[in-house]
Amino acid sequence: MAKNLSHEDRIIWQQIAKTVTPLGQNTMSVCGQNSRKYENNIHIPPAPKPRLHHSLNDLQVNNDKKTRRGFVNIDMVIDLHDQTRDQAFSFLKSRINSASRRKFRCVLVITGKGKNLNGILRASLFAWLNDNELRPLIASYAQAHIRHGGAGAFYVFLKPS
Repeated sequence: MAKNLSHEDRIIWQQIAKTVTPLGQNTMSVCGQNSRKYENNIHIPPAPKPRLHHSLNDLQVNNDKKTRRGFVNIDMVIDLHDQTRDQAFSFLKSRINSASRRKFRCVLVITGKGKNLNGILRASLFAWLNDNELRPLIASYAQAHIRHGGAGAFYVFLKPS
């Protein structure tokens, strides 16, 4: 406590000091050596970055800015809500194949966020898009703009066939 505190300040300081709990072994130290797990904190993983397009047949690089702002022409919506992981993967494959045959360029895939952004469909989507059957059809993907579903939806850009 500082030596030059007035009588009123000392009274206030004593009241505040009563509310403070000293650091113990289970709390975080100043250096961060000990850490306490906080069960109520929500850790939001960063969204996947849009993949750059290097081929003239793929989408142009300047579309990435439009994508981030939600200025995307969506040709088809694939909603995976209320499906099991196996059902959703099968449905996604059939719909992306259909969109590719119909020469669509942008598909909005709605996975939902899940609890704390850890939904099984959301987490599985990236592996599904890299499947041997789907990968040749896909130019890139990016998280959807908030008006199209935000963290619970993704734009999937298809290669021209």
